[in-house]
Amino acid sequence: MKFKISILIACVMLVSCKSTRTVTKTNAVKSGAIEQLIQKVQETQPQFKTANIGKMTMALDYKNNKYNVSLSCKIKKDSALYISVQPFMGIEMFKAEITADTIRVFDKLNKRLYISDYINLSKKIGINVDYLSLQSLILNQFFCIGQNKIVIDSCKLVTLPTGNSQINFDTESIAQTTNVATNNAITQVALKSKSNNSQLLTNYSDFQTENGITFPKRINMIATNQKTSASCDFDILKIEFNGEIKLTPTNSNRFTRVNIDQLLKK
Repeated sequence: MKFKISILIACVMLVSCKSTRTVTKTNAVKSGAIEQLIQKVQETQPQFKTANIGKMTMALDYKNNKYNVSLSCKIKKDSALYISVQPFMGIEMFKAEITADTIRVFDKLNKRLYISDYINLSKKIGINVDYLSLQSLILNQFFCIGQNKIVIDSCKLVTLPTGNSQINFDTESIAQTTNVATNNAITQVALKSKSNNSQLLTNYSDFQTENGITFPKRINMIATNQKTSASCDFDILKIEFNGEIKLTPTNSNRFTRVNIDQLLKK
């Protein structure tokens, strides 16, 4: 189980679908059309300052083995994201504390602490990772990978045969594809390394509205590389927006610090 939970953490920290492989029709988009679409997407996507996911389930499929655990997650937008993994009877076994500059993963069963910054983590997993991109991926919000703002001039708009839209953004190392439905909701984000076959595919579905905020209750993540793949289905069962939450960092004095390479290789 320890190995399977570390796969979950790797999926959350990372980072072929039919819609991205279908033959597409590229329109000669008028100047400003891509900007208008991105603006509509931003108006549609979930907007909140805090989110308290009191109950969430995760189904992990790795090498034809399936496991289920319970999670909770607290988010302060643009500040921090805490994830608690509770496989057995509500007992917290793993906790990930993700902030703007540091990722800390606590293995509470074995009293171990794994720490990494985003530069080191990006080198290890082969996909550029930063806090704002990770936050947006989890919150179902539009982003340009590795950027602290939307780089409209570098985005390309493609119209799919289904009528949905596709926004492409490339860096030197990553190809990012964002699929947008006709109602301007983001339904899929694909991040693919240009140097190898590493890819993180995130699908959003089962959209519901809570206190005026529309969000996906199901998030599916599929992480693949040259050797293997792992699929995680996250189902949100209880969530509260814009409530007052407190994020208390775990006291690291009780833990033995271990190189994060050991976690990623498990």
